[in-house]
Amino acid sequence: VKVLQSVFINRDIHMYYEETDKPAQARTSDLNEELGMVDTILSDKTGTLTCNSMEFIKCSIAGTAYGRGITEVERSMAVRSGGSPLVNEDLDVVVDRFAPKVKGFNFEDERVMNGNWVRQPQAAVLQKFFRLLAVCHTAIPETDVVTGNVCYEAESPDEAAFVVAARELGFEFFNRTQNGISFRELDLVTGKKVERVYRLLNVLEFNSSRKRMSVIVRDDDGKLLLLSKGADNVIFERLAKNGRQFEAKTQEHVNQYADAGLRTLILAYREVDENEYIEFNKNFNEAKSSVSEDREALIDEMTDKMERNLILLGATAVEDK
Repeated sequence: VKVLQSVFINRDIHMYYEETDKPAQARTSDLNEELGMVDTILSDKTGTLTCNSMEFIKCSIAGTAYGRGITEVERSMAVRSGGSPLVNEDLDVVVDRFAPKVKGFNFEDERVMNGNWVRQPQAAVLQKFFRLLAVCHTAIPETDVVTGNVCYEAESPDEAAFVVAARELGFEFFNRTQNGISFRELDLVTGKKVERVYRLLNVLEFNSSRKRMSVIVRDDDGKLLLLSKGADNVIFERLAKNGRQFEAKTQEHVNQYADAGLRTLILAYREVDENEYIEFNKNFNEAKSSVSEDREALIDEMTDKMERNLILLGATAVEDK
């Protein structure tokens, strides 16, 4: 009987996931009866209560809001108030948001798409913002041998959405080695696509207490850069006095994104002095190799000192559908 139940489970059309072309697979028949008695699932993980599909939909860069997408929360609020759920009055456009063309990317704004960001007043800041999205992560690129398209394996759906967004906006991360990250971007001088390789020196990993992650890289001009992304309260308190130029506007946009039901992260960076990095790297590696009970505290102390005096670039907004 249990074998037949397993066959029915494997062939049940309601358990088939069309997006990945995967049917249910009964790996054991011992749980059939228990599974059949489940009628309520209690969960504290939002990913199990939603589709766990993260879509890059808006961003704030250099104090300017980009992205004219309408979130499901905004659509519902508009319906309840008797308005049109698809009209963005600020930009006077009507946009269909039901089926994004690229998984993880539901962003549209002609001011920055198709290379138009180079014509924006703060083009240099936009370039730094998109480069950070393409470099500050732990994703792994995979190239389809048939189509040649690059897809990404990431630790979380939102991190994958950031890398996809960078690619769609012209900054394509395509290769990772143990000590390097490669991406393609539009060269502002020649107007052609160029490949850049950043040497990856350190990854300061995300955890629930840090609420941020950073990478330290050496760019192709030889500059040492610390690139960070994290929660607004964590990053804002780490900004340098001369790095707060867009803070008020960015905070305003982050509040608007939160009201629209979006998940936000703040992006910031700074240049690192050579001598400062040499000392940090020595202490950081010693802390990582420590076997003492306070190993994690030592690592946090080292990263906390490094992730300060940042210059604000902007914020990302991702919809968790």
